[in-house]
Amino acid sequence: MRVTASTIIIMTIGMVCAGIERFQAKRGMRPCTLVVLILGFSWVNAALARDEPYRVLLLHSYGTSLPITADWYEGIVRGFSSALDVEVAIDTEAPDLARFGNMDAASYADMQQLNWLLDFYRKNYQGRKPHLIMSTDVPALRFLLVHGEELFPGVPIVFVDADRDFVAAQKLPPNVTGVTGFLDITGTLELIQHVHPDTQRVAVIVGSSPSDKAMERVAQQAFESFAGRLEFVWLRGMPVDELIKAVNTLPEKTVALYLVQFEDRAGHQYVPRAILQTFSVAAKVPVYGLWDTLLQHGIVGGRLATVEEDGYRAAKLAVRVLRGEAPADLPVVDRLSNPPIFDGVELARWSIKQKRLPADSRIRNHPASTWDEHRAEILVTVAVITVQALMIAALMLSRRRLRYAQDALHDENDLRREAEMIAARMRGRLARFSKEHSLGTLATTLAHEINQPLIAIQNYAQAARRRLQTNVEAAPKLAELVAKIEGQAERAGAITQHVRALVNHDEPDLRPLTLAPILQDVIRMMETESEARECRIAFEPVDDLPPVLADALQIQLVLVNLLQNALYSVCDSEGGDRLISVDARPLDDGEVQVSVTDRGEGILRERVKDLFEPLYSGRRAGMGMGLTICRDIIDTHGGRIWYDPNPEGGAIFRFTLRKAG
Repeated sequence: MRVTASTIIIMTIGMVCAGIERFQAKRGMRPCTLVVLILGFSWVNAALARDEPYRVLLLHSYGTSLPITADWYEGIVRGFSSALDVEVAIDTEAPDLARFGNMDAASYADMQQLNWLLDFYRKNYQGRKPHLIMSTDVPALRFLLVHGEELFPGVPIVFVDADRDFVAAQKLPPNVTGVTGFLDITGTLELIQHVHPDTQRVAVIVGSSPSDKAMERVAQQAFESFAGRLEFVWLRGMPVDELIKAVNTLPEKTVALYLVQFEDRAGHQYVPRAILQTFSVAAKVPVYGLWDTLLQHGIVGGRLATVEEDGYRAAKLAVRVLRGEAPADLPVVDRLSNPPIFDGVELARWSIKQKRLPADSRIRNHPASTWDEHRAEILVTVAVITVQALMIAALMLSRRRLRYAQDALHDENDLRREAEMIAARMRGRLARFSKEHSLGTLATTLAHEINQPLIAIQNYAQAARRRLQTNVEAAPKLAELVAKIEGQAERAGAITQHVRALVNHDEPDLRPLTLAPILQDVIRMMETESEARECRIAFEPVDDLPPVLADALQIQLVLVNLLQNALYSVCDSEGGDRLISVDARPLDDGEVQVSVTDRGEGILRERVKDLFEPLYSGRRAGMGMGLTICRDIIDTHGGRIWYDPNPEGGAIFRFTLRKAG
């Protein structure tokens, strides 16, 4: 399947309609794509109705070897390509019609060859008449005006660059229109005088062929208006070697004007652009021309005929004809003047500043800059310099960071030495503080532990005094009280010895003991204090309680501490049960657990973690060493001590001892 311009148009219209619908949907507008579709399809209706492209016959005046023929063709193709709704198939004929000269029958140079050409066209296009014919320059148009109706009756003709004066002298048929050409010789001479105000003479270069001579006649007419202002030196029909010598010896204040040269006087034929390129290199003066196709081949510039542009404009006219417009309704496009166009390389060669050019000048073929000529080398150099600069910057940055690091390390070393000196002083102070703390701990422990038997002694002494005051015959009871006082005094001494052993880290005197009597002794010792605080301590011994491995006095110290804390807790609470329970029971893991339970105020949850820390006390007058001492004693016995909250309110302190044996 061949994708034609019509297919592309349909796809384009579809995309446009889809875009319109999305836009209208966003804006909340009513859909109107139907109108667009109707307009679009009406525009391409003619293209869709055709099954094949339009056949266009392109008839050149010169052979295909001439660059100007290729320039016309390129412009024409570009013009047709710009019309998406018109698809054409171009047949090109280039019989070099310029060699036949004037088309008048009496002046045919070779009637036999012309007749052969006419017969060829009759046979070749019989039954497949083109839809449109395009011609380039005057010879092709002249041929069509004479023989077109015979060969291609009714076919519309669009010409390109036919001389404006020639077209004006003709009575064009209604099927003929086009774009005229204009060789602005006068404008080019004025441009030369504008750019080179000191010009005195113009060297005119022209060939010897009939076309060359026709161009010479046109130029002579244009030169008449410059009589007295410029001197014209003719370099006619010179062979290339002679021409090179001539342009190489032109005097100062001279400018060369190249008309055209198809042939020299010796009969040698040339491609006009090729011979220009040959002699312009040797020219000692700037060379100007008349066609833009000569740019980049030796001319500085001029008021140039734009060959490719004229082909494009003629093709646009042809598209209108193919769409249905009548050639008679399309007026011939005349160019009143040609634009000033220059070659940038030649301007640089002859040191012509752009400020000397007309304001509307066009410059083509700008000279290659250093960037254009050495882009790769420049990029590599810039890359290398950039990399080196980055490396230098990185090294400088690294050096700066290293210097900062060295300074910081030096400062850190100074701070470290100072910190070490401070640490040494602090270690000395800490050692002294530790010694003082140890002494304080010892004093606190002695005061705390001796306080218990002293209180008992005081209580027994007060009881004895009351007995003496109330009952004279109380000797036995007094003896009992005195015995208790003696026992407590001995206990105070034993406590002192045990505390000293504890402070000196002596091992406890662990022996198999029956735990119940030890607990009962402590409870009896605490009776006086518990009665004074209106509290009751309850203990129910268990029959199968096994003996434990313990130091009796140290276990008594633990139990005294726990009972005192319980008494303070119960007394501080308002109302409630003033019962303190002591419980001892064996465990399955070879231990005996002792519990002291009260129903006092209990212990706040956030303080539980600090209970066994030194110098921590829950009471205002407490020393904060009781539970710490208890923990140390139980640890030396290989047991554990901990706190549990009493579900009924209050606290439960438990510790374990190892079973004996």
